[in-house]
Amino acid sequence: MSMKKYKIFILIFLLFYNSKSQNDKFTNEEKELYRLGEIMLNGDTDSIRYAANFQFKNILTDILNTKKSYKHNLKQTAPLSILQPKNKKFKLFSWFVPQLNGQYTYYGVIQTCNKKGKKCKLYYLETIEKLNRINQNNTIPYNHWYGCLYYDIVLIKIKNQTYYTLLGWDGNDDYTTKKIIDVLSIDKKQKPTFGANIFNNNQNRIILEYSNKYSMSLTYDENLDYIVYDHLEPIDEISINNFEIYAPNLSYDILKKTEFGWQMETNIYLNNTK
Repeated sequence: MSMKKYKIFILIFLLFYNSKSQNDKFTNEEKELYRLGEIMLNGDTDSIRYAANFQFKNILTDILNTKKSYKHNLKQTAPLSILQPKNKKFKLFSWFVPQLNGQYTYYGVIQTCNKKGKKCKLYYLETIEKLNRINQNNTIPYNHWYGCLYYDIVLIKIKNQTYYTLLGWDGNDDYTTKKIIDVLSIDKKQKPTFGANIFNNNQNRIILEYSNKYSMSLTYDENLDYIVYDHLEPIDEISINNFEIYAPNLSYDILKKTEFGWQMETNIYLNNTK
C-alpha cells in the first residue's frame, strides 16, 4: 500500500471511529437521561428528585455542547419535551420536577445554531416568577422565565417578522391547571424573549386556567391551520375568575392565522370550523 493510500485509509478509519464514538456517547447519555427522568418523576423524596434533576441538566448540557448535537435526533424521554420549528432555527427543551406537595418546578434550554448546526449557544430557562393575572401581559426575557412544559410550536410570520407560538402545560397546584399560549421571538443576536402582542385581544399571551377536576384540549390543527381549544367558563356561570370551578362548556375557541397575527373567535362548535 502506497503512503498516500495509507493516509487516506487512516483518515477514513478515524472519521468512522469518531462518528461511532460520538453515536455511542449519545446513546449512553440518552439512557442515563431516561434513568434520571424516572427518578425525577417517582423519587421517594423531593431531595432525591432534585438531585436527579441536577444530574439530568448536566448530562443534557454535555450532550448539547457536543459537536453535531444540533443535528442529532435526541430521543424524548419523560419528563423531557423537545421541540423544533419547521425552519430549524432552534431547539427548545423543557421538563419538570413534580414535588410531593402537588406543585411543579420547570426547567428548559433553548439551543440556537447557525444553518450548518455549528456555533451553537445555550440559553437556560428556570422558573423565576409564576405567571399570574398581574404579569401575564409582560414581555419576559429568557432569564426571567415563568416555567411550563411546552408541547407544540407553530410558526407564524407577520410583516416579515417570524414568531413562534408555543403551546404549554402547567400543573400549577392542587386546585387548578393551566394551559398557556405564548410567543417566542429570537432577535438578531439570537437572544430569546417570551410574549408578543400578536393576538387580536391585545395580550402578549393567553393563559387558560381551569379546575383540576376537568381536562381541556389545546391543540394545533394542521389541516385547518387553527389553534383550537375548549372554551372555559365557571360551572355556576357567575363566579368570574374563580378558576377552581372553571370547566369546558362543550364549545371551542379558535385562533386563526392572519397577516396581522392570531385572530380569536370564541364559542365555536367544531363542525362549524370546517
